[in-house]
Amino acid sequence: MQSTAFNLSENLGRLLGNQVFVELLRRGYIPGQTLFYYRTRNDKEIDFVTRKGSKVEQLIQVCYDMTSEKTRKRELDALVEAAEEFHCDNLLVITNIQQEETKWKNRKIKVISKIVNFTREASGLCHFEKIDI
Repeated sequence: MQSTAFNLSENLGRLLGNQVFVELLRRGYIPGQTLFYYRTRNDKEIDFVTRKGSKVEQLIQVCYDMTSEKTRKRELDALVEAAEEFHCDNLLVITNIQQEETKWKNRKIKVISKIVNFTREASGLCHFEKIDI
């Protein structure tokens, strides 16, 4: 018999990332045209880069739980590095519960929480409340 282990936080992070992606699509961003995934020169990942015309509009990281100092450093360092490469000051991290405005390496970064609330409709179907990005 073989058992398979998984990291619950990692899976929840992917689900939150998918929810953010769907919200960005709903707002009219088009993958490959106005919405991108990016790796910095030093191989740091940025989950979403949004663009209006030829200008980078916003850099977005999605991290379910950023309470660990190691995770916080990884996410914020990546944003700051990409911000320097793109000359972008609109930096956002979407988490499950953390919420703050912070300065990291002289860059202002907004951290918002997105706790998913389900509501029941008459049809019995669940839907997500709007994400505030």
